[in-house]
Amino acid sequence: MSVIMNAGNAEPDGAAMHVSMELVARECGVSLMTVSRALRNTGAVQANTRERVLKAAHTLGYHRRSRAGGRPGNRPSQARPAVEVVVSGLGRMQPLFYTALLTGIERELVARGYDCIVRTCGSDYRGFLTLVAALQASTAAGTFLIGSFTRRQLSSLLDVAPDALLVDNPGEPDLDLPLQSVGFDNQAAARLGVGHLLARARRRILLVRGDPGHYFSRAIEEGYREALRAAKQPFAAELLLTADFSADDAFAKVSEAIERGVLFDGVFTNDEMACGIYRALHRHGKRIPEDVAVCGCDGIPFGSQLIPPLTTVILDYSRLGQLAVERLLADNRQLFTDSHIKLQPRLEARQSA
Repeated sequence: MSVIMNAGNAEPDGAAMHVSMELVARECGVSLMTVSRALRNTGAVQANTRERVLKAAHTLGYHRRSRAGGRPGNRPSQARPAVEVVVSGLGRMQPLFYTALLTGIERELVARGYDCIVRTCGSDYRGFLTLVAALQASTAAGTFLIGSFTRRQLSSLLDVAPDALLVDNPGEPDLDLPLQSVGFDNQAAARLGVGHLLARARRRILLVRGDPGHYFSRAIEEGYREALRAAKQPFAAELLLTADFSADDAFAKVSEAIERGVLFDGVFTNDEMACGIYRALHRHGKRIPEDVAVCGCDGIPFGSQLIPPLTTVILDYSRLGQLAVERLLADNRQLFTDSHIKLQPRLEARQSA
């Protein structure tokens, strides 16, 4: 499956649109070529001129009514360059932060004159072969790999696109290939969140993670253990729960733990699973934060709408998308070398902890 995302910046043409462009040009006192370049966000146009053209076009109601003069099959002679984004797990796990990340990438690419081609990667082998074939035939200027891939999938994708940039995924530590990634310092995120709970005098902190083999799960467990060691608190295996990153499964797993008699006074997890944990605590008569303090991780907007509002570690996915595009298209990027860039998280304390 592939989708081409763009902001409608293809070259305006056709007789009907030519008149509108003339109106914009007359309004701004510039040439038709300048208007065309400003509307397509290409070519050498001064920033103040571009803003003036866009403002005039908006005021006059300029918009593109047809593609290539309305003639089916007719396309501009020079296509815009494109960048491919291969996403694993889209729609299956934490779709809200994927949406923020993809939006940030697409906006940054369009601003630089590129189209964004999104391809999804699932567990179906036939579908994966189709994806690999599409990448082999691609003429894209670059490739992003987003999400969690199996070791074999990642190895195959890097074989086809060795210059690919991993986003929000540091890669597999035992993969004997040069990897370049841009992501978050998830260990630091866990240290922030768990450290905040410890500072609130919580001593039995439940960690609710996803699949233990997932890069995010591995990182936040390590950060959790580091925070406990720094506070000279023991690690208790019964306080480590595994769910599938969904609110429903987190609700089930925390409910089971309470019913087994597991005692805890704090929880660290991601924002989506925190919603299910709120339900589990409410169902079992536990108050937030009086009985159990809860800290999430991601900074998804709906967290502030929970009652009480969710304390969370903010991961700026919009900024990550911008940084990923800057890195992929950088003139000085050194290919086929190991490079890992990590954005630092920040804590936003609210009423849940």
